[in-house]
This record gives sequence, C-alpha cells and structure tokens, in this order.
Amino acid sequence: MLFDEEKDGGARAERRPSSVAARVAWGALWTVLALVALVVVVVAWWAHDVTTPDGGDGYADELAERTAIGIADDVEGHYAEPLDAETLAQSAVTDPRLAGGDDAEYEFQVLGWQGSSGDADGARIDLAISVDVAAWSSGAIFGDSRTAGRTTSCWHLVVRAYEYDDAADLEWFRCPDDVVGATPHPTAPPSLGPDAEATVLDVMDRLPVAVDPASAESALRYEFPSSVDVSVVWDGRELVAAVGVAEARDCIVAVRRDRSTSRYTDFDRILLEPGELGCVPSLYTSPVTTH
Repeated sequence: MLFDEEKDGGARAERRPSSVAARVAWGALWTVLALVALVVVVVAWWAHDVTTPDGGDGYADELAERTAIGIADDVEGHYAEPLDAETLAQSAVTDPRLAGGDDAEYEFQVLGWQGSSGDADGARIDLAISVDVAAWSSGAIFGDSRTAGRTTSCWHLVVRAYEYDDAADLEWFRCPDDVVGATPHPTAPPSLGPDAEATVLDVMDRLPVAVDPASAESALRYEFPSSVDVSVVWDGRELVAAVGVAEARDCIVAVRRDRSTSRYTDFDRILLEPGELGCVPSLYTSPVTTH
C-alpha cells in the first residue's frame, strides 16, 4: 500500500512540469495575440486618420474668426475721433483683411448698427461673415486633404473713440435663422476738395497789400462751405492763412510775402489729429517739433 502511494505521487510529480510548461506557452500565446491585436488597432486608426480628409466646415469657421479679429483690429485705429456707427460699419466691410488663401470665398453682410464711437456705449455694429472653402488634397499618398466646407458666423463689434487699445471689442453671437444684410450709406465727411489749394493761393494773391486778417478770412470763407475752418494772421511782413477741415485732417497753410503766395507743408501731420494743434497759422508761425 505504501509502495502504491509512493508510485502514484511520483507520477503526479512527473506530470507537473509539463502542466506548467503548457500554461507558460498559453500565456505567451495570448500575449502575442494581444500585441498583434494592438498593432492592428493602431495601424487601422492611423490609416483612417491619414486617409480621412479634414473637415472643411471647421476650416471655414477658423477663417471666419480670424477675419473677424482682423476687422476689429482695423476698424479702431490710433487717433480715432468720434464717428457714427453707419460710417464704421461701411468701413468694416470695405476691403477687409482676409485670413484665408486662394481656396476660400468670403461674403460680408452688415446686420445693423447703432450709436457713435463717442457714446459711452460706443458704436455698435453687427456683422455676418460667410466663408466657402473648396475641397483640397496634397496629391501625395497618405498626404493631407480637406473636404469642401461652408460657415456663416455673426459678430458684434463695439468701437470707442480715443480707446487706444488698437482693437474694437469683438464678441461672437448666434446668427438669426434668416441672415438679412443692410447696406450702410453714411454721409460723406466734409473735405476741402481737389481744387482747394489753387483756390486758397489765388485768393491770397488777389488780396490788397495791407489787408487786415478779418477781411482776408472773409474772402477765403466765401470760397468754401461753412464746414471749413479759416484763420489768418500777420506774422511780420508775411500774411499766413490756414484753411482746413478738422474731421478730414485736410489743411492748407498758405504764406504770402510781397504779393507772392506759396503753400507751406513742412509740419508733421500728426499735429492735425484730435487733441493736437489742428489746422492753424501757428503751424508756420510757431513750428512744433514732434518725435
């Protein structure tokens, strides 16, 4: 009996190494299969990623946002004086900077405007920017590609004069179901006109030798609308006149000596900006050095 038990135990001992080896083999096999499956999944994901074109709608959204940022940068510049929202709205959609390349088409619509940049709430402008992008492919195997896409996004701008941060406030908002644009028709700002210099020089030449400044001003004012500012002074033997429109930064400074009149231009035009000297005879009589 004891011999039989010893014999049976020995048989079990002989079978144990082969059982362990089998388990090790099965474990190795499953590990290899798992690694193969992982490689297949990674390769399949990579193949799908490189062969599936990027979405054109997302690219169009990106171009619309970048273009809106450019408009906000351009519509509020240095030395801005108060302007009505209708004028600013027209400026915003007139030849704006485009963010995309040759494969994109843009459409701009003004949805509305209100106020002035001089108001506490600023000039408020609503715009719709539509972007169409064509399908594109690099042509290379596993190269980049993109589907065609389109988007229309709407933006609210607030422009404030004298806010020298170089950009209007910009905020996206959900477009209405029916985007209907409006065409701004702002009143053209006053200006001197193309013949102003010749007119000023001619009037100055025809003035009497000993004309007083008030009479000279009256003669010049007669030639221009009321929106034009005129100022005349004597500076020694020279008669100096300044004729300009502050809003348009138009300014003609004329100097007459011995019945010969010429235009003086040797001054920095930054002096015509709001808060500076403006169009006055002292641009000539008391020149200011700017840096």
